[in-house]
Amino acid sequence: MKESHRPRISVVIGSTRPVRIGDQLAAEMAQEISSVSESDVRILDLREIGLPLLDEPVMAALHQYAHDHTQAWSREILESDAIVFVTPQYNAGYPASLKNAIDYLYDEWNGRPAAIVSYGGRGGGMSARQLAEVLRFVKTDLIDEQPQLTIAREDYTAAGVLGNPEAVVERYSAEIRSMARALDARARAFAAQR
Repeated sequence: MKESHRPRISVVIGSTRPVRIGDQLAAEMAQEISSVSESDVRILDLREIGLPLLDEPVMAALHQYAHDHTQAWSREILESDAIVFVTPQYNAGYPASLKNAIDYLYDEWNGRPAAIVSYGGRGGGMSARQLAEVLRFVKTDLIDEQPQLTIAREDYTAAGVLGNPEAVVERYSAEIRSMARALDARARAFAAQR
């Protein structure tokens, strides 16, 4: 690892819905991660990245990307030494937007440390389990710690967003910080091998 290179942990917001809470949770979690890690932390919002439904003509494993949006997404992941996937639970699974983003790439995920933070009315455990299967298949180095944030109805405002996202994340601060420490250690090891 070069002296000037600090590891980078990217927090991926898996939901692209117009009204969502993933962006609020990710912003608060990024602060928690930064407070206990030696890595730079940045947020990758799939809504802003705007990947269309998978439109590459050849499979990702061949790494022959035809589109600029795929090449840009590939660079974002290659510049990351670890990834935190922030995913809601929709009908017992994780969002299509997140599966689509994963499917665009293949080698980029290989060996890269990863963690899952799920959320929902019951914590998002079913979503996390499904996502974990996919992340293991693409050979991420998935850590065992996977915080599950239960979001109560009273946490929401009438507009469908969180009234106090800091308080919601604070309820899970110990779990998130523990996950962050474990992921940061793997990110530093991954960065050192580059």
